[in-house]
Amino acid sequence: MTEPDHYSFRRYLDAKRTVDQRARNRRVVDAFRRALERVDEPVDLCEVGAGTGAMVETVLEWTADTEVRYTAIDADPTLVKAATEGVADRVADRGHDPDRSDGSLCIDRDRAAFEVAFRAEDALAHLAAREETYDVVVAQAFLDLTDVRAALETVADGLRPGGVAYFPITFDGVTSLLPPVDAELENHIERRFHRRMDTTEKVGGETGDSTAGRHLLTAVPATGGRVIAAGGSDWVVRPTDGGYEADEAYFLHHIVDTIESALTADGTIDAERLGEWAAARHEQIEAGELVYLAHQLDVLTRWPGSA
Repeated sequence: MTEPDHYSFRRYLDAKRTVDQRARNRRVVDAFRRALERVDEPVDLCEVGAGTGAMVETVLEWTADTEVRYTAIDADPTLVKAATEGVADRVADRGHDPDRSDGSLCIDRDRAAFEVAFRAEDALAHLAAREETYDVVVAQAFLDLTDVRAALETVADGLRPGGVAYFPITFDGVTSLLPPVDAELENHIERRFHRRMDTTEKVGGETGDSTAGRHLLTAVPATGGRVIAAGGSDWVVRPTDGGYEADEAYFLHHIVDTIESALTADGTIDAERLGEWAAARHEQIEAGELVYLAHQLDVLTRWPGSA
């Protein structure tokens, strides 16, 4: 695949589905599925940062015998629209017959119904303002975008007593592209890219956390919760037979462009040298040679004292 002329965050989210599927820690997944089975039905579940609905479809597969009321929230209305339409089309292709209404789906399964309401709003603000609490909160690849401690306090307040929160694909401080182009430069690129994550304000004034995964392990007990299961969920994208799975070549091009754009805005690395590095990385992707690694953690938690 040649380098794209432009980049789409929606396509990036769809392209990383296969990467996430490989990465999720199986032991933590099993613990989460067991936790779902112990919740009285219907399970009220809220997803924070639902994107294009990948986790909706995953939980649908994991809960064939469980009635679920799923609230999928993302701040971007275009992603919410894409999720609403895309999930309906994909589950229909897999033999389900979703009942579609404005912003919601009811998926009638043989043994248990699965209802999804898609909402375009700030998910943490939703949890903070909602009078009724949830049995389960899911936030995939989200906590590195905000203040971990503050987000956990909001999640805990939004859970019922004994409520469960599942945080898969939480970034934890390693970005590596192989083979090396310029080892000294790339060490600097990684440090500055992570520093940029830690200092750039997002919507709402929060900054990110490039080591959110490890911070999660101590912030959960500090907010009254308990870590039930935790394990690595590293992204590993590598070529096989000279190419990449599914749309993962696009995923890699998008990652390289994201790094280059962030560090261009940062301004601490010579623009020409940075551009040459990015061009070399795009060429490696086109040739089916680039390997990409990112270290992440999956963490499953419970708040016994949730209000």
